[in-house]
Amino acid sequence: MKKFKYIFLSLVLITTSSCKKYLETVPQDFISPVNFYSSERDLNMALAGVYDAFAQDGTYARNLALELTSGTDESFRKRDDATIFVHKYNHDANETQLGATWRQLYDAINRANLLLANIDKPAIDIAKKNNIKGQALFLRAHAYFLLVSLWGDVPLIIEPVTSAVEVNRARTASATVYAKILEDMTAAEAMVNAFAHPGTISKSVVQGMLARVCLKMAGFPLNDVSKYALAKSWAEKVILSGIHGLNPDYKQIFINQSADLYDLTTKETIWEIEFFGNNVGTTKEGGRHVNQQAIRFTGADAGLGTAGYGYAAIAPSATLFKRYGTSITLTDVRRDWNIAPFRYTSNTNSTPVNHLATEFYNRDSGKWRRQYEVVIPKSADWSPTNFPMLRYSDVLLMYAEAENELNGPSALALQYFNAVRKRAFASTTYPIIDAANPLAEVRVDSKENFRNAIMSERARELAFEGLRKMDLIRWKVLIPVLKAVEADIKTSASTALKYSAVGYTNAADKHYLLPIPTLELSLNKSMTQNLGWF
Repeated sequence: MKKFKYIFLSLVLITTSSCKKYLETVPQDFISPVNFYSSERDLNMALAGVYDAFAQDGTYARNLALELTSGTDESFRKRDDATIFVHKYNHDANETQLGATWRQLYDAINRANLLLANIDKPAIDIAKKNNIKGQALFLRAHAYFLLVSLWGDVPLIIEPVTSAVEVNRARTASATVYAKILEDMTAAEAMVNAFAHPGTISKSVVQGMLARVCLKMAGFPLNDVSKYALAKSWAEKVILSGIHGLNPDYKQIFINQSADLYDLTTKETIWEIEFFGNNVGTTKEGGRHVNQQAIRFTGADAGLGTAGYGYAAIAPSATLFKRYGTSITLTDVRRDWNIAPFRYTSNTNSTPVNHLATEFYNRDSGKWRRQYEVVIPKSADWSPTNFPMLRYSDVLLMYAEAENELNGPSALALQYFNAVRKRAFASTTYPIIDAANPLAEVRVDSKENFRNAIMSERARELAFEGLRKMDLIRWKVLIPVLKAVEADIKTSASTALKYSAVGYTNAADKHYLLPIPTLELSLNKSMTQNLGWF
């Protein structure tokens, strides 16, 4: 895989990280924007710094891929402990993960703002400049999309923060933030290049993510149903481009991400956050989203093709397992990939042992299997496995959802929905899902039933890709879904596993939004807290 080149220097990052509000002195080892941004190379280095902000622990190296997006009908904390975590719903505004994510997203925004404020300084080819500008606009907009989705009203800052005294920023109404997101992403779509590989922002990325933004705006809390038409239009642009398709082998998508390979044949993965190496040496670009949910193994097994360290701290729910169905003659191939059908003999013996067919409350995630990593030695904590941000199957399901809300289960909506289902069953004999021939758990004979089918299909197809909680929130079903999982655990799980219900017991209506981090409240006197949080 040709990894996106993180070519910026740590010295340069000092300029783009100067928004840290607790700094009261001017750093001495500082490259001023007056001296920087003087060439195409400088602009690309600054752009790399914006990308890098999305590959940190506070963003997709851990929190946004795992900690802030778990605790749903998809996954739960598989540890019987009193530790405070967002995915256990026992957190408050002091939780360090919240502060890290808030700071890192605003760091990404400030890096983008610095680049955009200085992009016209060098005299370079206009097409190259527009491509850089479009990527920066999109990445800033994406950071705001995450902030407004997680916290609601947030300060909208579109100029560089260069002084430690610029701390008091009032919250901007969510509708205004979303309007700016749409404005910037739409502008970016006209500027960026066509798809080349999933490590960089392309037209396909922007179009697909605009569909996601519009679906969110159509749902809770804005409930602007006019955005369904826009969501359909943007998803349709990706589909009609003819660039992307479905990889016929579902598991290969995720093997590629572990093995440093791009799929440039089907091009199903449209955007992924890139990680590199094992954090040995000077390059520290590994991710931590894999080892936290990898199949449990803590032995010294770090060689090529071996198990690799796995905490299994985040694990699939039995609700997810059962959602795939238990039919022997018609098996969804995604189930035994996303949810490992085996465990290792022990923490020090990586010989696989199959789970019993009835064991589905205590399984581990198998989506990214560390045996496919090619960087040696394997690290206990850091992985080079990339994280998927947008796949073509997601685009097909987004189109089907938007079209259903507009026109019900139309032929085209069913066609795209069925394309995802057919690949899942890897069989040419798999029955077409329609109103006359529905599977027991997949009914599409009305708008409501098709909506429910899409909700379940997104869980099966996109498991562990950081989307489920966002989906449940925009549909405004998060709390009832969590309470249903709680009831299932208390009724059907073994006594030894009933502890896993605690997070679902803790969940309440206030959890539709995160609390504003305490540090932000203490520094920003114009900031107010979200309802229900103290």
